[in-house]
Order: sequence, then C-alpha cells, then structure tokens
Amino acid sequence: MNIENKKQIATILLAVGLGLVATFLTSQYVQNTIDHQTKLLAREYTQQTAALQKEIEINKKQVEAILQKQEMLAKQVQSQPKVVAQAVGKGPQQPVSQEAFSIVMPPGKRAVTIQVDTLSAVGGLIGPGDFVDVIASLRVPEELNAEKAKTKEVITVLFQNLQVLAVGALFKPAGGMELYENRQKSKSVNVTLAVSPEEAALLTFAETNGKLQLSLRSPTEQDRQLLQVASWDTLAEYILDKQGTDLRVLGEPQEEPPAPAQKPEEKKEEKPKSNIQIFRAGKEL
Repeated sequence: MNIENKKQIATILLAVGLGLVATFLTSQYVQNTIDHQTKLLAREYTQQTAALQKEIEINKKQVEAILQKQEMLAKQVQSQPKVVAQAVGKGPQQPVSQEAFSIVMPPGKRAVTIQVDTLSAVGGLIGPGDFVDVIASLRVPEELNAEKAKTKEVITVLFQNLQVLAVGALFKPAGGMELYENRQKSKSVNVTLAVSPEEAALLTFAETNGKLQLSLRSPTEQDRQLLQVASWDTLAEYILDKQGTDLRVLGEPQEEPPAPAQKPEEKKEEKPKSNIQIFRAGKEL
C-alpha cells in the first residue's frame, strides 16, 4: 500500500471514531436530559399529591367537626324537657291547620275583596285561579274644587289580568252545577283579587266612587292592551270601522259645512273730474 492509501484509511478511521464519540456524547446528553426531566416531574407529582392529601385531610377534619356539632345539638334538643301546652280544666289543644289563605298569595301582591252583583261577576261563573279584567263605571266630577260639582259617568277598563284568589270563602278551585246555581241565586258575590299595593288603593277608590264589573279572561292570555274610554264617539268609531254603520246620536248638533268664501268686491276706479267748466247762455254745461 502506498502512503496516499494509508492516509485515506487513517482519515476514514478518524472520521468514524469521531462520529462514534459524537453519537455517544449525544446519547449521554439526551439520557441526562430525560433523567433530569423525569426527576422534575416526579418531584412535582410528589408535591401535588402531598398537597392534595393534606387538603383531603383538612376537609375530612372539617366534616367531622360539623358532624360532632350536629350530634351535640341533637343531644341538647333531646335532653330539653318537652313542654305540653294545656289549658286549665280543658283537654289538649287541637293542632293548628296548615291550610291558610296566605298560601295562595303571590309574592309582592295584596288581597283586596270587592263586592259585585252576580251578573257583573260573569253570572257567578268566576272561580279561584281565574284571571279577570276590572271594568269601572265612575262618577267623575266636572270641577274638582267645587263642593257640589256636577258629575259625569265614565266607563273604562281599570285593570287587566288580575288573578282571582277567592270567591266568597272558597280559595281553592271548585266547580259543579250545584255550586254555580247556588251562586247565581244570590244578589251579590265577594271576589278577592291579587293586586299591587298601589292598585289596592286605586281599586278601593274606584269601588267607592262607582260601580265595578268583572270580565273573564282566557288563562293562556297574558298581554295587556291600551284601551280608550267608552263613549258615544268611541262606539260610533268602532261600529263604523267594523260594520260600516254610521252611528249618530239623536239630538247631537250636526256641524254645518263652512260657507264658501266670498270674493271681495272690486272697487271701480272713479275718473277724476275735470276742473274746466263750460258755460253757455249763462248755464254750466
């Protein structure tokens, strides 16, 4: 072998040796990195597990303390003497009934009872749980400051979608032909409605200064409408719009059509008189 071949072989062997050394060093670095990361993860896991176990132990102690307090309270209640309320010379008191009218009261509402005649209460067919509109026929004074002012009757819908809490002494739904027939025989009926505090005062004021009537609503209808005051004008407009009938009140003054405007008379211009006078035979012409 010549010298050049020997140099090439030596170079190749050197390169292979350096490659093996680099591979070994790389593998050692990777292994050390993996070992370091593994140790870090193991340490974090150990710390988290220890913290979790500590938290579980604290919660367990709190639960045990609560249970001990409950047991102590139960023992104290059992150890107290039982007091039996008993009147002198009488038997034991009867237990109070759990059924009360206040149970059916909606939150934030007040119960107000009005008295209407049976016909105005839908013929006595209204029952607890229904929803009604309140129609009022009010006597409205024409002058507020006058002592004996004239009043005019105004019919309007005061309140809409009011819940009926009770009819008479019944505050639970009850039906039957016999009940309705007996109710229709009476002249008036007491109806208790659920209203707000402000509506309670207004409803009482309206009942004092007029007559009330109830209109039954469908239980599925919850909306409120803007309605006009009932009068001859609104009735005439409604009939004209729905049926095309022109309803006019007898004796109502009819508006006369305005007379056509007259054109101003044109003034004729007068011709100025001449200042020259002509005389003939002593007379002015």
